Amino acid sequence: MYSGKDTTLDQDLAIGNYIFKRVDNFKYLGAMVNKMNNRSVEVNARLTMANRAYYELQNHMKSRIISRNTKTLFYKTVIRPELIYGAETWVLSKQDEHRLSIFERKILRRIYGPVMGGGRWRIRTNQELYQQCGENDIVKLCKLSRLR
Repeated sequence: MYSGKDTTLDQDLAIGNYIFKRVDNFKYLGAMVNKMNNRSVEVNARLTMANRAYYELQNHMKSRIISRNTKTLFYKTVIRPELIYGAETWVLSKQDEHRLSIFERKILRRIYGPVMGGGRWRIRTNQELYQQCGENDIVKLCKLSRLR
């Protein structure tokens, strides 16, 4: 398989006895690569994989028997690594950053739940969620992994 920006070359590539088919996308070392080097495709794939991991753990995340610390540990050790695999090579657009943040807050809201305030239940603010979690948000983690 080979890929490239040149759209005039729609035929297969032949080198010696080998023929390589031209493709638009392919998976290389677990990461999606496309001819336009658009990382949104990879972010979408990672969000899908992390969502699958979350739904596999959903019974544990909903359980009242399991403590919040254990649920947070599930998130940090199972779901988050699935989400940010290969983030060292990502150049994130604002839309991608927004989608990653939404996903992370969805998980954290499931773990920490609402809070009783003034006789009524209310949803925790984003700042409260990140204080409870005690770590950087997912976008900052991706940027730090890129700098590393």
